[in-house]
Amino acid sequence: MNLKKGKILIILLIAFAGCGTPKVITSYRTIAEQAVAEGNYEAATENWRLFFEKEQMEEDEINPAYYSEAGKMAFRAHQADLAIKWFDQATNLNYSEPGMYLDMAEIYKQKNNLTKELEALEYYRAHYQDQPDIAGVNTRLFGIYASINQREKAIELWPEMSLENKQDENHLNAYFSMQKQLDNESEADSAAQALVAINPKHVEALKWLGTKYYHQAEHRYQREMKAYQKNKTHMQHLKLTQELKKVTAEFQQAAKYFKALWEIDQDPKYATYLVNIYTRFEDSKTADYYRKYLK
Repeated sequence: MNLKKGKILIILLIAFAGCGTPKVITSYRTIAEQAVAEGNYEAATENWRLFFEKEQMEEDEINPAYYSEAGKMAFRAHQADLAIKWFDQATNLNYSEPGMYLDMAEIYKQKNNLTKELEALEYYRAHYQDQPDIAGVNTRLFGIYASINQREKAIELWPEMSLENKQDENHLNAYFSMQKQLDNESEADSAAQALVAINPKHVEALKWLGTKYYHQAEHRYQREMKAYQKNKTHMQHLKLTQELKKVTAEFQQAAKYFKALWEIDQDPKYATYLVNIYTRFEDSKTADYYRKYLK
């Protein structure tokens, strides 16, 4: 049914108004439901409007579920303001259901009304945890909380997001940034590893991991060399040998990340790290290569 046919039906219903008001009211709603079944949301919306007008004129009590259903049709008919009006009437009558709040959130998102969108999504999350859309709602809430700097709330939602959404680079990058800001090192490490797996040229993740392994290796090297200098026993030498293997592995990891950064941007900061790493490896040729770029 198209909009023109819907209007013809409305005219016919008005023409038969003399047959009895209750029948006309019932027919408006019936025709609205029929229009929905045929995908004609414009006709459905107009019939719901006439239904409400007639009911209000007769001062009859209106089932709040009708306002919710009508609001959904108005939204699909691209009449967002009317949809919100009817949704508000439903909520004012203490009625709620999941689809209504999803539509409200989407309308407010389209209107760039972040406060109202957040209210709708938070209500949904608080009352409809068992709904199949909950992972998507959690993901959108995560994005909103991240954008308004409510880091703890955003991070709390991370485990409740779908695996697909957690592997999205934008979401993962936001999670990584928040974990860094909160000084949650191990969580930031994991997020950085995941980011590099998704995008091998993710600069911030590469810098985080390269710096982490470099300082870890350098600290271990300095600590163990100092311990050996204080106590040059056979056992201490064995321990030093074992620890230096770990140092080498950590410097190799650091070199991998800084070389990836060097390929992206020949920044002297990266050259400094690489010079120091290859000096520890006693590879003077490679160290000298990067030394040329120091300022």
